Amino acid sequence: METSRHRRIGQRWALLAVLEFVVGGIVMLGGAALVYFSIDSTGMSLGIVHAILGLMAFPAGYLLLSSNARARTLTLGVDTAIIAFSIASEIILSTTSSLPSGPFADSVIGTAVAVLIAALIVYQLIRARP
Repeated sequence: METSRHRRIGQRWALLAVLEFVVGGIVMLGGAALVYFSIDSTGMSLGIVHAILGLMAFPAGYLLLSSNARARTLTLGVDTAIIAFSIASEIILSTTSSLPSGPFADSVIGTAVAVLIAALIVYQLIRARP
């Protein structure tokens, strides 16, 4: 009975790690697209920070898979930063018109998906016992 409980916990952490890889990919590729399609330096700067945050999600996901003791703390920090920065950057992009309308719509969709998945990961990690 105890082994099935441990197996379920391991599967849950593996699912969270896969979701973390997905968030990292979305944010990293979104940052690269933001740099490419941006009209001014504000958008390019936001894109560079997005790409860095996306890259930071990959080690966090790996640490979740390896059951590292600091994985939970790192993942909570990275995902909280992704959520806060993504929302703030969308507000900045909408007020400065740093993107043309087509890429801006894609940016909003990608941000919404990444923020929802990151929020789900944060919720699951906070709910989990350390």
